[in-house]
Amino acid sequence: MEASISLKSIGKKITDKTLLAELSFGLQGGSRLAIVGPNNCGKSSIIKLLSGIIYKDKGQLYMKGRDISIEPESVKKITGYMSQKIDFNFNLSLLDNICFYAELFGLSNKEAVGRANNLCERFLISPYKYKKVGEIPRNIARIAMFIRAVIHDPEIILLDEPTLNLDVKYKKLLWDYMIKNSKEKTIIFSTQNLEEAKIYSNRIAIVYNAVIKFIGTYEDLSNVPYPDFSLEKYLLNLEREYID
Repeated sequence: MEASISLKSIGKKITDKTLLAELSFGLQGGSRLAIVGPNNCGKSSIIKLLSGIIYKDKGQLYMKGRDISIEPESVKKITGYMSQKIDFNFNLSLLDNICFYAELFGLSNKEAVGRANNLCERFLISPYKYKKVGEIPRNIARIAMFIRAVIHDPEIILLDEPTLNLDVKYKKLLWDYMIKNSKEKTIIFSTQNLEEAKIYSNRIAIVYNAVIKFIGTYEDLSNVPYPDFSLEKYLLNLEREYID
């Protein structure tokens, strides 16, 4: 089976700072990968690299068999990306923002409006859809960013801290949608919420100091040579090793 995503020896620097070092892994369709680690360890850089926001300096990156450095636009159409930052036009309505991006992904205006209305209703944000983004609560804008990421039914979904600033109700709506509608898709999400990683992923990548220290299932991770294993203790041990 062709890998949904394949990375080999990826490296990325900005000035003298290493964002990613020797990044290599592959995922099949149906994979749900949680990328965990402390702040500024490289989690967001991996998501941005896969979404085409930043470009690799070295290595090979294929998504659905396509070289992202050769076919960046075609790759963007099969991916959905949610950033940490709210990057909508704050002077446009929520609905106009969502539909603008949906049409960039190839939907007709009619399709975009229909899907946007349905998703706004599903995520309980319809009362806000005609308001300017600058006038609505941050958690509503965050849910709208998730809607933007999935509105064109992408094969690969990339989410950077998707539940950041969301209350319990919206977190549940987001994960319920992902479970019910994305079984055959490849999903990669970064998080500092270890419970989310355990519950909603079937693979975990632990990133520390721009390097993937571990990638595999949670069951694989439980076999690492630390007594009284927990994901929290594993991350703490990595930090201690780095300091030492």
